[in-house]
This record gives sequence, structure tokens and C-alpha cells, in this order.
Amino acid sequence: MLNTEIEYKRGILFVRLLGEINSKTIKNLDMIDDIITKAGIKYLLINLEKVSIISNNQIDIMIDKYKKLIGEDGKLLICGYYNPSKLKIDIKDMDKIYVSYNELNAFNIINI
Repeated sequence: MLNTEIEYKRGILFVRLLGEINSKTIKNLDMIDDIITKAGIKYLLINLEKVSIISNNQIDIMIDKYKKLIGEDGKLLICGYYNPSKLKIDIKDMDKIYVSYNELNAFNIINI
């Protein structure tokens, strides 16, 4: 099971996930896709701190999906994931994808 808490403040869409992320539950994140598209979200912060199970493959899927949705001038921040060295982030994406240990650091990175 995967629960999602969504909050929008100061131009950033905060998505806090709780539970397991696997090939079945990742489909629950489709509602975020709709919000990003309809509201024109440029800054997305995904908090994985309370996720009990997730594979690097699922994180890679999220990174790929959301970097396309937020567009060229957007930023994707991932926090609460404790193995950032295993993320597959292309060098060309380093200017729009950031990894932090907590929301406060991630919020400061985005600097808007």
C-alpha cells in the first residue's frame, strides 16, 4: 500500500510518500502527473523518508517521468532517500535533479 500527501507552497509541489513503492503501487502516482500537467508545476519535491520499500528501479522510473513533466526550466528534488549514489542520473540532468537528505535542505537548494 502507498499513501500520498500532497502540499503546494511557495511555488513547490511537495509529495510525501508513505508505504511501499513497487511496480503496482507506483501507478498511484499518476494523480501527481495530472496535477503537474494541469497546474504547470515547475518545482517538485518528492519525500521518500517514510517509504518502507523501494527499489532503485522504481526511483529511476520516477526521476525519468517527472523530469519530463516539469520541463526544461523546472527542478526535481528527491529527499529522504539514503542511497543517492545508486541513482541513475544523467550528467545532462544534474542541473534539474537534486538529492537531499531532508525537505529543509531540498527547499534551500531550490532557492526560489
